[in-house]
Amino acid sequence: MSDPQTLPGDRRKARDDRLVTTLLLGRIVAPLGDTVCRIRNLSQGGAKIEIRAPLAVGDPVSVELRGTTLVPGTVAWVSGNTAGVAFSEPVERDTLLGHSGQGRFKQRSPRLEADCQAILRVAGHPHAARLLDIGQRGACVGGAGDLARDTSVRLEAAGLGHVAAVVRWSRPDAVGLFFPEPIPFVTLSAWSQDGATRFSARG
Repeated sequence: MSDPQTLPGDRRKARDDRLVTTLLLGRIVAPLGDTVCRIRNLSQGGAKIEIRAPLAVGDPVSVELRGTTLVPGTVAWVSGNTAGVAFSEPVERDTLLGHSGQGRFKQRSPRLEADCQAILRVAGHPHAARLLDIGQRGACVGGAGDLARDTSVRLEAAGLGHVAAVVRWSRPDAVGLFFPEPIPFVTLSAWSQDGATRFSARG
C-alpha cells in the first residue's frame, strides 16, 4: 500500500470513521499464536496496531478489544513494529470497544490463556499456585486457596517477575487478581510468545 496509515477502501470515509485510541491494549491471534498489541487507531474497517511479534502482509488475524469477540481480518501492511489490519467486514465501534448498550464500556483488558506454575505470596507466605490467564491489569490464579476480597498479594511467575496485586474475587478453586500497576506491554508481549514458559505446566 502506498500509505501505511490508511487501510483499503474509501479513504475519506475511513477518516470519518476513525477513532483514535492511543495505546489501547488488544489481543491479536496470528498464525504463530496469540499475543498482546497496542491499538494506535481504529475504524469500522480496520486498525493500526503496534505489535512485537512477526507478521506478514496477507496473514489472517483476529483482533480482540476489552473482552469483546474476536474480529477477523487480514494484515494489510507492515512497517517495523506497526501493522495495519483490514477487517473482513465493517464492525460497529461500540462492538469493538465493548459497549454494553447502557452507556458503559467494559474495562477489562483482553486476557491471555496460560497454564504455568506460579507463587502467590500472602503476607509474605508463599502459596503454590497455577496461572490460568493474565492480562495487563489482572489475572486468574488457581490452587491458592480461598482468599478474602481486597487481600494484598504478590504474584510471582517465570518471565513476569513479581507483580503486586489485590484479590478482586475468590472461590475455592481460583482467585481473580487486579494489578494496581499494569504489567509493561513489552514484558507481557515477550512472555506471551514464550510458549515453553507460558504453558510449562502442560508438560
